[in-house]
Amino acid sequence: MARRPGPITRERRLQAVSAYLDKPDALAAEFAAGETTQRIRTFSQAAPDDLVAALDLLGRVKGAAIVVHGPRGCAAALVGTAPLAHWAVTGLDQRDTIMGSEGVVEREVLALVRRHEPWAVFVVTTPVVAINADDARDTVLSLTDELGIPVQLVRTDGFKSRVAATGFDAACQALLNLVPPVAGARQEDLVNVVARDAAAAREAAALLADLGLEVNVLPAGADVEGFARAARARLSICIDLDATLAFAAGLEAAHGVPVLHAGVPIGLAATRRWVDAVAAAVGRPGAAPANESVMVGEGPPSTALSHPAPQGVDGGPTPAMTTGTRVHLALPPDAAFAAAELIAELGGTIAGLSIGHVDSSHSEALDAFTRAHPGVTLHVAAGQPFELVNLLAKQRPDLFVGTPELAALAAAAAIPAVGLTPAALVGWRGAARLAERAGLALRNTAFVRRLSAAPSPYAAGWLRRSADWHVKQEVR
Repeated sequence: MARRPGPITRERRLQAVSAYLDKPDALAAEFAAGETTQRIRTFSQAAPDDLVAALDLLGRVKGAAIVVHGPRGCAAALVGTAPLAHWAVTGLDQRDTIMGSEGVVEREVLALVRRHEPWAVFVVTTPVVAINADDARDTVLSLTDELGIPVQLVRTDGFKSRVAATGFDAACQALLNLVPPVAGARQEDLVNVVARDAAAAREAAALLADLGLEVNVLPAGADVEGFARAARARLSICIDLDATLAFAAGLEAAHGVPVLHAGVPIGLAATRRWVDAVAAAVGRPGAAPANESVMVGEGPPSTALSHPAPQGVDGGPTPAMTTGTRVHLALPPDAAFAAAELIAELGGTIAGLSIGHVDSSHSEALDAFTRAHPGVTLHVAAGQPFELVNLLAKQRPDLFVGTPELAALAAAAAIPAVGLTPAALVGWRGAARLAERAGLALRNTAFVRRLSAAPSPYAAGWLRRSADWHVKQEVR
């Protein structure tokens, strides 16, 4: 039987770029022309691959099971994430790699099913399996018939794509196969909130509560009932587009559930637009925020911080950054572009933007960012902390806002830093949370000054070079 290919890489499907350091207008022009120039790194410190992304998404499905088909180390991504799914690893050794190992897959699947009685099983192949062409497809098909539950094959290989998000696409293909078709009318008050992070989904559900809508969250935290209801929904709306838009689009293609493209509800204006877009799509009046006290001023973005201090998430006053504060943002692409608007609403200016990758699905947001922040440096890199440290040393922004692990790098460089996941920025409360944390970081600088006294892990020679020293245009 011919081997079925895995998902089309983000580079081929969406012209994704994973290495870039320059003004954003040049890259925006490439996307507008329909052809991007690929860049490569002659040195890469570390980077997640498609296997890590696939396991991240699949591990959020409640009551399912995952068999990682590869050496034990390939399952390391699941060890520290407390996945909702049960999991095991086939633990391939040298002999298995050479001689083949379909029997190992069957044994692990059967053992997991006996022990945990999952409602679905994902068999995730790894780069080692991609090298030796060991194909578990026949085993997966026979197990589906034998067990009476869906057993899905998820292919990752770690070599075809330099963009880890390709693994999200592979996971979404398998997740779509768990949605059964339904007959009859749709449930008019049911909306799918398609999200990777359950906390972000809960915040989105709270935003929709005033519209009288029932929310079905998936795949984050979803169980068999959540997937069974997915095709009944009136529409789907994504919170984490990079991870889950492929699932929502597949749901539309296979089951006719339309996708509402309303952006990401990060920032005051964006959140209001998001709620209004859903309200318009379901024919209901828009809703004001449930708690106006978390909003950060009613004036235009440049004067929002001149208003009296708003109430914070915990009921206390919400400090905010000083107007003109230079901020470097480092978040996943969709969250980063949305958060740039929030920074402007809080009175700050963008000194630089770091994202893991950028592709044609971001072209509209990239154009808007380019117009709003002309001349700002765009840094595209995943798993390259030495580039970020180098860039921050030259920029010296007043504040760094990014994921916790990147915020730690900025703090070590004596830059006041706020470490937040994208989920923590969603909705009205996300805006107040960022304002509060930013104010605290800017006022309390003793910690980062003391932290910066520790020696840098990077030699001075590395930091004297330009941050994109190892980024070269790909030659074909």
